[in-house]
Amino acid sequence: MLLRLIPIGVLCALTGLGVLSIPAIAVAETVALSTTKTPLTLEEALARTLRTSPDLIVATEELRTFEAEALVASRLPNPELTVTLENVAGDGAYQDTDAAELTIELSQPIELGGKRRLRREAVELSRQLATNGQTLANTEVLATTRQKFIAVLAAQEKLTLAKEQAELAEKSLAAAEERIKAGKSPAIDRLRLQGAASLAHLTMTQAERALVTARQALAASWGEAQPDFDQVAGDLSLLPTAPQAGEVEITLEQAPAATSRRITTELQRVELEQAKARRIPDPSLTVGWRQFEESNEDAWLFGISFPLPLFNQGQHEVAAAGSRFNSAKARELSARNQARAALRATWQALADARAEAEVLASQVVPAAAEGFAAAEFGYRAGKFGLLELLDAQRALFEARQRQLDAQTASHLAAIELQRLLGREPATVIANQPFSL
Repeated sequence: MLLRLIPIGVLCALTGLGVLSIPAIAVAETVALSTTKTPLTLEEALARTLRTSPDLIVATEELRTFEAEALVASRLPNPELTVTLENVAGDGAYQDTDAAELTIELSQPIELGGKRRLRREAVELSRQLATNGQTLANTEVLATTRQKFIAVLAAQEKLTLAKEQAELAEKSLAAAEERIKAGKSPAIDRLRLQGAASLAHLTMTQAERALVTARQALAASWGEAQPDFDQVAGDLSLLPTAPQAGEVEITLEQAPAATSRRITTELQRVELEQAKARRIPDPSLTVGWRQFEESNEDAWLFGISFPLPLFNQGQHEVAAAGSRFNSAKARELSARNQARAALRATWQALADARAEAEVLASQVVPAAAEGFAAAEFGYRAGKFGLLELLDAQRALFEARQRQLDAQTASHLAAIELQRLLGREPATVIANQPFSL
């Protein structure tokens, strides 16, 4: 019934604002920045990031490093070749090389205490840590790109909202001019509406600058200083679905970050075992051949040598490795508790933001739109004053701004939740179930 009382001009303005849905004046898409370029999709932004992100290149090279070190760790210690020439260039019978003795020795260290096995275990754990780190790097980089993409999408919506507010302020000013000319409103109404229109234009200018900054931040995800796109494609009103709290806590222990913590602790345990093994001296077996120039005879040499741990028996290295192991266990427990707390807080933020966005969309914004429409019509009819009109206009745009903030917060919380779980969401701007 209220719609029949609202002039067509007001209906068009409200429909452009997206606060009324009228079949005859349907708005298919949200008003966006005018551009001749194709909007950038989330999939394309992620693909660009995967191709050129420096962080991913670092993770890949670290993995290759540990793969090469794993091959080195499996090798035996290199033997040592010694060649000596004795009894030469002396006096008397030892002049020249007549009494020379040529000795060729080959020594091979023998590792005891499982040193080689422990070395292979340590390098393998490091390789696993690097592999898991590559997964973490992918998750972190793509989550950051998603967050920046949402920031651009939100900036676009804020600019659209600011433009609509500026247009509506101009229309209200025009309506006031008509009433002032007709002697139905005081001239002070013009000053008040001119001030509101100026503030609306200032807000629009600020929104334009914020959009430029957001676009530059997104382009930096794949190493570009300036973006080659004007806008991004997406719909913030399609909210992500919040999972059950118990499900995400169970999944948390399977996340790459939890795996890295466990591998780090295990690596410290192996390093402690290595420190203990290094206290066991490694003998070297020697085999050699000696030629006696004076008698033109030769003989074989066999020997074994042991290092003597007189000044450093390795007990301090064991104590240091033990402290590092205990510290790693404590850090793992602390990090697990912190991750669980962060997960619960993020889950709650997602649930709250989604609930707020739904209430605003279904109740608050429609009510504010209806109130503004009534105030607009009443002002033109002389039933309401300017203050009622301005209050209704402010309430409408504050409700829409809060709705946009809640939608943005829900998407960002969903991205953060997936980042903590180390999972890749199917999309953050489509109404799909949360994937665990």
